[in-house]
Amino acid sequence: MRYLCTSCNFIFDEGIGDQDSGIEAWTSFDDLGDYFKCPVCEDSADAFHEIKEEVNYIDNHHTRDPMEVDHFIEAERIWDKLKVTIWNGIHPMWESHSISSISLFDEYSDLVEEIFLPMDEEAIAEFDFDDLGEYEIRCRCTLHWVWGKKFQE
Repeated sequence: MRYLCTSCNFIFDEGIGDQDSGIEAWTSFDDLGDYFKCPVCEDSADAFHEIKEEVNYIDNHHTRDPMEVDHFIEAERIWDKLKVTIWNGIHPMWESHSISSISLFDEYSDLVEEIFLPMDEEAIAEFDFDDLGEYEIRCRCTLHWVWGKKFQE
């Protein structure tokens, strides 16, 4: 997820972190703690607000453009686990272009869990899974926005 400093418009991206401040990529904003200050204006963490990003939904029933194909979300139920794969696990995982996280949302669009992906691994995540009935998977590409797909058990 991304957070905007309302004092200076600096954006903290959990998938990128902030190397100048010693914050590693895939560090959750909630884990930064009370000591965190904006690296630009030094305002407190209270000045930051989550950026609600538009989700590009992938539909199974129409011809996909190349961008949709590269971010196609597959989910496979294996006992009490849900294995999620982006583009057959072969989406690029480079520093400049990667899937930074895969998230599971319930039927009310509430976040159940977000898994941050290391750059040296495939674009695959596994969630502990209780039967949610309807659920949504979203992946965040550092270059091509947020992609989502809704599922029903």
